[in-house]
Amino acid sequence: MSIQLLKKVAKKILGRDQNSWERAITVYPKHKKAIGRVLFSYLEQAVLWKPNDIRFNAHSNLWESREIVRIFNSYGFIVDCINWNNRRFWPKCSYDIVFDIHVNLQRLTPVVGKETKKLLHLTTSHVWFSRDAELKRVHALEQRTKAFYTPKRIVDYLDWAERSLRLADTCSLIGNKHTLSTYPEEYRKKISTVTVSASRLKYIKSSDDYVPETREFLWHYGGGAVHKGLDLVLDVFKKNKNLVLNVIGRLESERDFLKIYEQELFHCSNIRYYGCLFPSSDKFIEIIKRVFCFIAPSCSEGISPAVVTCLQLGLFPIISRNNGITLPNNAGLYLETCATSEIENVVNQAMSLSKDELEDQIASCQSFALKEFSREKFSSDMSAFLGKILV
Repeated sequence: MSIQLLKKVAKKILGRDQNSWERAITVYPKHKKAIGRVLFSYLEQAVLWKPNDIRFNAHSNLWESREIVRIFNSYGFIVDCINWNNRRFWPKCSYDIVFDIHVNLQRLTPVVGKETKKLLHLTTSHVWFSRDAELKRVHALEQRTKAFYTPKRIVDYLDWAERSLRLADTCSLIGNKHTLSTYPEEYRKKISTVTVSASRLKYIKSSDDYVPETREFLWHYGGGAVHKGLDLVLDVFKKNKNLVLNVIGRLESERDFLKIYEQELFHCSNIRYYGCLFPSSDKFIEIIKRVFCFIAPSCSEGISPAVVTCLQLGLFPIISRNNGITLPNNAGLYLETCATSEIENVVNQAMSLSKDELEDQIASCQSFALKEFSREKFSSDMSAFLGKILV
């Protein structure tokens, strides 16, 4: 096979010409004279999509990437965009700012010059905190089940990520005070917290729908079943046959987890597994109408978009503090340890609440989430963060 044919095959499979990894996508200001140039390392393809593109129905980081570029443009900056995992791009011009989310910052720092401002956008708890938290969960699972499970959410290049954090002049962090506390104290003074934006929704519950007669439960997250505590939730519900659990998440790539929990996921009458569903899909909405409460025992997040989405939908929250969300006073329930005994107690506590109590608390959480985790709030937070640096 010729080299040219190989390149064509690679482009078809990967969706892009391999040489394009050495080039950036450039986005110019529309209504302002250019005053500088930014190198942006996050999700490059999304910056060219139209605002109503259906692909923005997926993870909110796609829209957020586009929005950050728009904000830079609004200040008058030309923005050269590369993907966060692009290791082949090298600058061919000078930059006023480098904006990155992972390890490109430390890779590019030696070549962009001392005057270039280095910004790091943090989307998780501190990488070493997150690693240790997941390894602790995996060890506990293996002790309980005598089966092996490979960690799924430990980020690549931990040392390089730490180096990017050290070299950054300033950082934005998707999280709250608890998330910030996972970072070493030496870094906290240069970190500003910002919000996250929720998934695009075409249905949210009204007050009349908050507490259906069925009172079913939901576990809804992305990848990393053990990191997100699904094993713990399944252990609780397999013992409580009177309670119904709906599981929505991306488990097909976790063959080891599916093997360990095959009985619970596929053969328990009170546990229903649906795979990955978009929150805007008809099937997801059908499930949500039967659910009054979601359980989110993650061991580490920035701010979980899945949790934010459930709050906006109008579900009662049972969440760990590591989801990066501070609930309104006297609304929802926190998990402090995420032990199965605690989860079981808190689930029963939620079931015991009266319809009026649940409606009041859900209304408070939903109103809070619709405001604090909106696209408008993300834009405001990010504009304020960048404004301090750019003006």
